[in-house]
Amino acid sequence: MIDPKKVRLMTKLAVYEEGPGKKDLKINCYSKRTYVNIKQLESIIAVTVAYLLGLGLYCFGIYTDIISLGLKFPYQKYILHAMILYLIIIIIDFVCTRRYYTKVYDKMREDIKQYDYNLYRLARYIQKEEKDRA
Repeated sequence: MIDPKKVRLMTKLAVYEEGPGKKDLKINCYSKRTYVNIKQLESIIAVTVAYLLGLGLYCFGIYTDIISLGLKFPYQKYILHAMILYLIIIIIDFVCTRRYYTKVYDKMREDIKQYDYNLYRLARYIQKEEKDRA
């Protein structure tokens, strides 16, 4: 005979494994520190590429000034401003990324704890059934 409680529990586990559980179970392979550091590195690389592309577009915009002034163009001023802006963007990105992915990891851990608890309940349920059969 099929037990509805067992079916509900197994369905709940299967839905989690196929939905948000796929991502959560992958994240669970990492420690919190490692996961956040990997995501920060990815973010810094993406922001650096985006910044360099934006800087290149800006240089194309002032290209006529650079060519017309030649060596009289204030290169040091522009380079200094570009470096300061880059540092500000990287610091903001670092803080925001760290906060966001720490929250993502903490939420994942809560979901995994519930998943583990449901697995434990299912294992106990199966043991009880086997014990009753014997």
